[in-house]
Parts: sequence; structure tokens; C-alpha cells
Amino acid sequence: MPTEVVESPLTRPSTAELVREFGDEYLSIQSLFRFCFVPGGRLSLLKELAVPEDWGDNQFVLLKYLAVQLRLAVEQGRYVWNGDQMVLTAGGLTTPLGGPIYVGLVPNNTPEENPWVLNWVGERPSCPELPEPPNLGEWPPLTPDHEIVIAFDLNPEEPKYVFEGMTEAPLITQVSALTGALHWSLHRNLGVRQIHAGGRGYFLPLYLKERTDLDREPDWVAPVVVQERRILVRTLLSPEVAYTPARAVANRCEELPSWLMDAWLRSQDRESDRARDAERTPSVEAGTSSA
Repeated sequence: MPTEVVESPLTRPSTAELVREFGDEYLSIQSLFRFCFVPGGRLSLLKELAVPEDWGDNQFVLLKYLAVQLRLAVEQGRYVWNGDQMVLTAGGLTTPLGGPIYVGLVPNNTPEENPWVLNWVGERPSCPELPEPPNLGEWPPLTPDHEIVIAFDLNPEEPKYVFEGMTEAPLITQVSALTGALHWSLHRNLGVRQIHAGGRGYFLPLYLKERTDLDREPDWVAPVVVQERRILVRTLLSPEVAYTPARAVANRCEELPSWLMDAWLRSQDRESDRARDAERTPSVEAGTSSA
């Protein structure tokens, strides 16, 4: 009489084990790469399926978006299994027709490099259940009655922040000008959500020269963290630098304010111009000849 063969169930890692595979860094592109290998072809397919937008050189903004969205989805157990493939939503990304986009990850044959491989991108996974996108959580309220604390050095030996018309002003005058400009933005609800290294904060545009057009690119952007009754400002950024962390928590780029979108697109135009100029400039070797 033949012996009945009983297949053993697949051994699947727990949510806690999956989270550990991201490593110690939180919500960074490096942690995404530690968790899974992202083939360039799959990343390009994801870009093609989604609503068209500028994701930057080497799809850097898209990678940051995935680093945030996939990590939070795994933390919250918002994935389903299709055999040995783990299926998740690609955050809130959709096709131009509004359909959600999904990604599939399978165990890597060389797990010492990355435990997982992103091996599938598409609209219709073959699993009976469909996962939900992650819940981004609650941001602390950003209210004008909070005290603003400038918690970085405005007077180093080599000034990092140059404020036109105030370079000779006393330090307290510069701090007061920054604080007043930030309060002005607070009172007009100009804060933009952002997430970085696990902290849920905001970007506040800093208008120091004119405030007639709120769509105009600001002079600086201040990443701020809300602590009890204080708003802590640790640094200032160029407006285009703020785009990537803000885009990582927005379902569509159109949800971001015009000044942030315009700053980002102008920076990409400048990069394209520099690349074209570099291609047109002959190298020293090409310009020399033997006598």
C-alpha cells in the first residue's frame, strides 16, 4: 500500500523577523536595499505603470517613497502571501485610471546580500486576498501658539546660511527675523508633512524677501519637529531638497504645494542643463594633438 505524502507547510517569517531584516536605519533607501534587491527593470516598470511624474536621477525619489511605504506596510502586517511570494501595495501609487499597483517579493537565492528580491510589479496579483496600503500614522498638530526654538548655529566660522541684507546684523536680529518668518508661515497653514528617520514633522517655507506670492519658491525651507509646546528648528534646507521626504508621504505629487513642486522641477531642469553642457564640453585629451 503506497505511503501518503503530506507536503509540509511553507515556513514563513513573522512580521518581527521581517522588520529586523531592514536593519538599524529607519525609512532610508539604504534600509530598503538591505531588505531587498530592487532590479532596475522592475523599478522602471513601476514608474511606467504609475501616474507620470519626475522621480529624479536614478529614480531617487521613487526609491525613498518605497523605503517609507514598504517598511511601514511590513511593520503593520499589511502584506499577504502568494506561495513564497510576499505581496504588498506600492504605497498609494496608482495607474492613470486609478487602479492600485502592487509589488511582489520572493526570497533571495543569495540572502547574505539581501533577504528578498522585488521580482514582480503589476495591477492584478494572483493571490486571493489583496493587501492594503500602510497607515502613515498621525502627525502632531502644528499650531501658531507654539514657541519656535532655533536650535542650530547661525554664526559659525564659515556661514552656511546667508540672509541677504542681514549679514552684518546682530545674531539676535537674525534669529528674530527667522522666528517671525516661520510664525508668518504657521499662521497661514503653509506646513508640509514630511517623514525622515522615523520622525513625523513638517517643512515650513521661509520667505525673507517678499511674501506677495505664496506659490513662489521660498528663500529657505525649515524642517521642524513638534515637541510639547515647542517647535524645534534644527537646520535650513534649499527648497528642492525638501521635495523627496515630502513626496514620500503624499499619494500624488499634485498634493504638494506649488512652490515645492516648482523648486523640484527647476532643480531637475538645472541638472539636465549641466548634463548637456558636460556632453558638449570636449575633454582635455580630446583637445590635444601631437606635434
